[in-house]
Amino acid sequence: MRAFVPHTANFFGRDFNRRIVFPMAGILIVAITIVIAIVVLSARQQNSLEVEASTKLATTALQVKAREVARNLRDYAVWEDAYKNLHDKSNLEWAATDGNIGANIFEGLGYEMAFAVDANENTVYAVIEGVPQKVDALKLMPRGLRDLLHVAAIQTDPVTSLIKSGDNVYLVAASALLPPSIDRSTVNPRKLTMLAFAKRLDQSFLDRMGRDYLLSDLKISLHEAGGAEASIPLLTQDRVFLGAITWSPAKPGYQLLQFILPPLCLVLAVLAAFSALVVRNARRSTKELEDSAKTVEAYAQTLKESEVRFKDVAEASSDWIWETDHSLKLVYFSARFTDVTGLPASDVLGKTLGQFFSSDADSDGWKRLVEGSDEHVSFRDLRCCYRDAKGHIRISRLAGRPILGTTGEFLGFRGTATDITEEVEAQERASHLAHHDALTGLPNRVLFRERLNVALTSNAEQTARVSVICLDLDHFKEVNDTLGHGAGDLLLQQLSGRLRACVHQNDTVARLGGDEFAIIQIGLNQPLEAEELSRKLIDVVRAPFIIEGQDLHVGVSIGIAIANVDDADPERLLKSADIALYRAKQGGRATYRIFEAQMDAELQERKTLEYDLRQAVLKDELEIHYQPLIDLAQHGVAAVEALVRWRHPIRGLVSPAEFIPLAEETGLIVSMGEWILETACRQVMEWDGLRVAVNLSPVQFRNKELVETVRQVLVRTGLDPARLELEITESVLINDTSAALEILNGLKSLGVKIAMDDFGTGYSSLGYLNSFPFDKIKIDKSFIGDMNSKDKSGAIVKSVISLGQSLNMTTTAEGVETPEQAAFLAQEGCDQLQGYYFSRPVTAPELSAFIGRWASGKEAGEEAA
Repeated sequence: MRAFVPHTANFFGRDFNRRIVFPMAGILIVAITIVIAIVVLSARQQNSLEVEASTKLATTALQVKAREVARNLRDYAVWEDAYKNLHDKSNLEWAATDGNIGANIFEGLGYEMAFAVDANENTVYAVIEGVPQKVDALKLMPRGLRDLLHVAAIQTDPVTSLIKSGDNVYLVAASALLPPSIDRSTVNPRKLTMLAFAKRLDQSFLDRMGRDYLLSDLKISLHEAGGAEASIPLLTQDRVFLGAITWSPAKPGYQLLQFILPPLCLVLAVLAAFSALVVRNARRSTKELEDSAKTVEAYAQTLKESEVRFKDVAEASSDWIWETDHSLKLVYFSARFTDVTGLPASDVLGKTLGQFFSSDADSDGWKRLVEGSDEHVSFRDLRCCYRDAKGHIRISRLAGRPILGTTGEFLGFRGTATDITEEVEAQERASHLAHHDALTGLPNRVLFRERLNVALTSNAEQTARVSVICLDLDHFKEVNDTLGHGAGDLLLQQLSGRLRACVHQNDTVARLGGDEFAIIQIGLNQPLEAEELSRKLIDVVRAPFIIEGQDLHVGVSIGIAIANVDDADPERLLKSADIALYRAKQGGRATYRIFEAQMDAELQERKTLEYDLRQAVLKDELEIHYQPLIDLAQHGVAAVEALVRWRHPIRGLVSPAEFIPLAEETGLIVSMGEWILETACRQVMEWDGLRVAVNLSPVQFRNKELVETVRQVLVRTGLDPARLELEITESVLINDTSAALEILNGLKSLGVKIAMDDFGTGYSSLGYLNSFPFDKIKIDKSFIGDMNSKDKSGAIVKSVISLGQSLNMTTTAEGVETPEQAAFLAQEGCDQLQGYYFSRPVTAPELSAFIGRWASGKEAGEEAA
């Protein structure tokens, strides 16, 4: 016993520590280390998965912003007025006007820069932060803009890219200025003027993107974002690195650590205390040591099961954790389940996966899972639906793995569910916006073309049932100009509702851009059904629109094209409807026309004439003829009227009635008018004492630069302003009386004379004489033709002459062709006569000769043919 005691003491002393205590302590430390490592690795993996998800979301957000810029740009790129004022000519005042491409681009749409660059790479117009400036866009953005413009010139839709300018990165969209009225196939894309919008990726842009897509602390860096927690590179079209967008992603792993570590540490502390107690009791009794060993083994098993559970959680990114038994009945939910769904776990526990979840698609993976087949394998990204506490359908992504017993038997599944409802809805919204107009909710041009293709294909044997109806509002621009684009948007929204109410369910109403709409109609009796619908649309649109408490009246012009078996090309069908729409506008508006083959030929003829007129302006083929005005008191030539003539090399002398309206429609009349004015002013300098009268077109009169243009011409030519008469018709005064009065007063301040041309043909000429500063009345020639002292025309002429005398205005009679007319007018006190009786319009040398003969008395009283 004495020998045993020291041995026993040694066993429970140093040897016991070596054989029991130290190994147990080592095992405990290793176990604690493994558990903590697994938890930390799980947390890091969850953080990594969160970074990956937020990176995809940030990339999608930037792509959505790029498409938004492209859609905004497209509305301007197909605008007819933008094409006329930035491509046909450089009307910078029009462009800078708020509502066109001026301050609204920055204030309303948020684009810091917009450029119009012509085919020679000259920046014809630039607006920076809402202020028009003279800059070279290619120097401002030397790296990337030129290549982007070249690519966009050959593309139908706008092209976007990231471009660096100075220390800023811009999201730039570019497109060719090309309205729907011009067939792209007839235009050299390299000759087009390009329009570009630029959105700066500044902090406010990133803050908005962060709020929209739940990304925190978005920043932009112009250097490699090596130390950032999450980032996406900013690359040009050529994959050149410009910078990076960085942000601070959520850290669900760390949240999990905060949730798990305290109880885990408590468990480990209890385990350590318990182990110490076991060791102490083991010194007292071997039996107690054996009991303690069994207890430690039980805790080890518990620790192993906990380790497996933590590993499962680490392998599946989660919002909440679920678990089923072998029959797929739900037996466990984490506390996060109620936070996400609003449902108490007790209401769902006991239901099978198939009773709570349902697949949102015909997924084989889902079928195998709910049918309980023997393929008990792990699964990820299994998309399904469920109803939350409010009855709303939510979309979730499941991930799980089988739970196996100690002998390998299947015990159920354990996994995670991630709610992706907002992500799916965002994708659906993006898809909807890509195919629908944001303002009206109608299908856009892309979806319209898709549906037209489907309609023509599905009716391949009965294509005559398909019609395309193009609509364009009459006087819509006046609504925008007078009430603003906000009122115009409200009008378009109300209009879209009226259009939808007029068509059948199978028909399509689309907004192609601006105030341009189109309808695909399927009918058994075409074109009668298309005509019936068109008449209905005209009546519906004619009814007043109530906008901001005001009644607005607009009309609509309609073009119809009917598909046929021989030619079901959707592009040609839409073009035909556009041609018919153009003819409807020519026919007086508020009407409709059905496309006929000769319409295309006539349109091509008009385009040819338009091209020839542009060439005539460029090649200086226009001529100025002059017709004298005879002063009856002095019996001499008092003034000459300058009249433009076009001598076409093939057509010969083209009538002004044919090319002047064309010049007004295309905007050429502004540059032509300035040339006519300057040419006439220089010519009249050679005729001592004579005045020159020049007609102003209504289009010229609407140009706010008119007063400055006249002033500059007078400065360049040196003509005394008192020798210049500007003739206007009543039509220039009708639309905006206050603006017209401002322009007329501006012209009067220069010292020029103002004459009302064609007096008596309008409805309110007398009112205009009282309101506007006119110096002369020109009696329209329609009153002179069959005039005598007894008929109505003679009475009207007498009244006008008397009115001019009472207002101290000079009266001029146009169209005098007989000596009887001249004698009657002289007797009634008319001041000046003009007409073929004295001279038809002639060239400057011929008029010089006429003046010489008249002064010598050779042509007194004789008709000059």
